[in-house]
Amino acid sequence: MRDCLRGAYEMHVHTSPDVTARKCSDLELARRFRDAGLAGALIKCHYADTAARAALLNEQFAQLHFAGGVTLNNSVGGLNPEAVAASGKMGGRIVWFPTMDSRSYQEFRKQNGTPGADPSRCIDVLDGRGNLVPEALAVLETAKRCGMLVGTGHVSAAEGLALARAGAKTGCQVILTHADNPADVYTTDQQREAAALGAIVEHCYFTTYYKRTPIETIAAQIRAVGVERVILSTDFGQPQSPYSDEGLLQYADLLAAQGFSDAELGMMFRDTPARLLGFER
Repeated sequence: MRDCLRGAYEMHVHTSPDVTARKCSDLELARRFRDAGLAGALIKCHYADTAARAALLNEQFAQLHFAGGVTLNNSVGGLNPEAVAASGKMGGRIVWFPTMDSRSYQEFRKQNGTPGADPSRCIDVLDGRGNLVPEALAVLETAKRCGMLVGTGHVSAAEGLALARAGAKTGCQVILTHADNPADVYTTDQQREAAALGAIVEHCYFTTYYKRTPIETIAAQIRAVGVERVILSTDFGQPQSPYSDEGLLQYADLLAAQGFSDAELGMMFRDTPARLLGFER
């Protein structure tokens, strides 16, 4: 394990139980992280709250720190501030705006000929005039009250920037979810704008591993935004993907080859995630 990953956090991983097959369970992830010298993870599920699962892991693995939250897809009522409040009461650390049920994401899938893509039941974050819908504002206000992070999910870059602007006014810490993913790609200028508003830019190894975004592009975007405004994760959990701890190491190696120092990588893999999750030591 590289020194920059000792005590690092995985900020985006999908584990079982889930509605779809996953690489490993919560328990297997925790055992692997303990053995690898990692510090913990933020567990994500598209369709169910993960706060309670994280709490159970924290009871069983006292040396690790896990966090969870809720994703605002149709399974929890869409842009539902009550779901956010309930997650917060259970210790949820983050609310992600719609992912699989985002209109932008379903339209992207349809344009790419993905079977089953259906924009008819999708969730809109902006109204016809380009303003955030009242429900989205209520979610931000609830997240602020509960002390939760706000992830942009799979909404479009225009929607994500609207959330970053409103989040700055509300006092929410916004994270641009996998900002380089072709499904919701943010230009470098858009990433810099969001960072200037106080948002954090997330880059996931998934897009590089599956040859959707070259590592050189990731490196250039990080340099343009600044390492202090970036977090690095994998977005792994797919059965065909490497394990999360393996992915973090591969990502670190590739970025080191792009000229990032151990101190810079440590900030993006460990220090900033620890601060965001409230696990600073």
